[in-house]
Amino acid sequence: MSVTSFAAIVIGSYEVNLDIFEISRKYGIRRIDQIRHRIELGRQPFANSGRISPEMVDELCEVLQDFLKTIRMYRVSNVRAIATSAVREAANDLFVLGKIRHVTGLDVQILSNSEQRFLSYKSIASIESRFNDMIRKGTAIVDLDGGSIQISIFDKSQLITTRNMRQGSLRVRERLQALESETMAYEALVEQLIRYDTSSFRKMYLKDRKIQHVILNGDFLSETIFRDPKHRDRASRILDRDSFEKWYANIVGKTENELAVSNNISLENASLLRPSAALCHLIVTELDPSQIWMPGTSLARGMAYEFAESTKLLKMSHNFGNDIITAARHLARRYAVSRPHIENMDMTATAIFDTTARIHGMGGRDRLLLRIAVMLHDVGKYISYTDIGENSSMIIMGNEFIGLSNEERELVALAARYTYEPLPEYEELVLESSLDIPRYLKVASFAAIIRMAIALDRSHMQKVTALRAELKEQKLVLHADVRGDYTMEKGLVRDEIAFFNDVFGVQPVLKIRQSV
Repeated sequence: MSVTSFAAIVIGSYEVNLDIFEISRKYGIRRIDQIRHRIELGRQPFANSGRISPEMVDELCEVLQDFLKTIRMYRVSNVRAIATSAVREAANDLFVLGKIRHVTGLDVQILSNSEQRFLSYKSIASIESRFNDMIRKGTAIVDLDGGSIQISIFDKSQLITTRNMRQGSLRVRERLQALESETMAYEALVEQLIRYDTSSFRKMYLKDRKIQHVILNGDFLSETIFRDPKHRDRASRILDRDSFEKWYANIVGKTENELAVSNNISLENASLLRPSAALCHLIVTELDPSQIWMPGTSLARGMAYEFAESTKLLKMSHNFGNDIITAARHLARRYAVSRPHIENMDMTATAIFDTTARIHGMGGRDRLLLRIAVMLHDVGKYISYTDIGENSSMIIMGNEFIGLSNEERELVALAARYTYEPLPEYEELVLESSLDIPRYLKVASFAAIIRMAIALDRSHMQKVTALRAELKEQKLVLHADVRGDYTMEKGLVRDEIAFFNDVFGVQPVLKIRQSV
């Protein structure tokens, strides 16, 4: 039996973790060792200073050196290290990463919020039968960390929307610490702090949608609440509302000392248990589910799951790429984009992308990003028919797409913008974006393909019923089955030939066949 080892290092807001996993087809993902080191890296970035102190960076480097010794002891060659909101929000984040690289040799990746939440949600999906059963009906995944809360809504096995609230357990504790001694109702202060945000979320995104299940997840919940052996069976972590209220009642009004003793945790963890429980309780109250599941998974498990997925060590039943597409589709609907139009464009754009693959050299991930750009290129019309491209770009950058990095979201936004505007030279565009040359070329490729797809359905009447593309010498022949008068579209396709030819070095040729 083939077994592959994987080490996951997570630099979080209040602790640094090392998890070592064994992955095999027979046993799936098994954690064989776990080391935790308490260090509140988020305390300074979440407060006014905004920087992680040199002393904390030195301590972090020492911890990581010890982690690497353990990794070498297990002879693990597959290692990934990530940092979350504490380092992400630190004003000196690049200096922190530089020091880590110099001292330890580790290349640490700072995850965007959406990438972090995607890993967390993959960790839940690794418990496939329970996860897949729950998301068939209205389900909210509430992912809590030290910096913020992410709420993602699933229904009919599709990701509907996801939203982030910058009110995590450590951030809330720091904001309310000075007031804690002035009140006997600490939990009420926490709820008052975020009540408007949760209420607004319910009104904007739920409306008539009924939430049957809430999944509460987060490393703190996993490593604090579920240390008790009675919680190790995941089936025992499913609570009805009455049981959840009893769990919360055992925390409300307790001092940190009392919580530390009753939960067998440190005082530092007890100081985070109170805001964590209050935040979860308010969200559960707002969403009003009949069942609450606390799966007890972690970011590290999500990293192992993603590694197993990418290396094809395990076959995953859930289609994560489809979740990103459906979330983009729901966002387009919210901005009144014509669904038949973008579905028709999706058909033609992907046909062009696939046929020109040997020219542009892009892969499956880029195809996914192109599809998202197709679905969202028109959202700016919701604001105004003036400056559609710029408006679409701002809407895309103002929304979060779970699973996309900030760089990928920017690529999609710029592709949408330059679908409607002339594409600037690289030297000009790089001054107002983070693009490097390869991503600039992708923006150009996406814009050229989307412009051609728009021209093919400019009437929004879906006259193209089928499209087959083929490369023939220096030409891209588009064989289109069409219905109705196609005179206008033929003229508009000719208008896009020059730009397409500049980008890809091939000339599109439209050949139409009238369908019945």
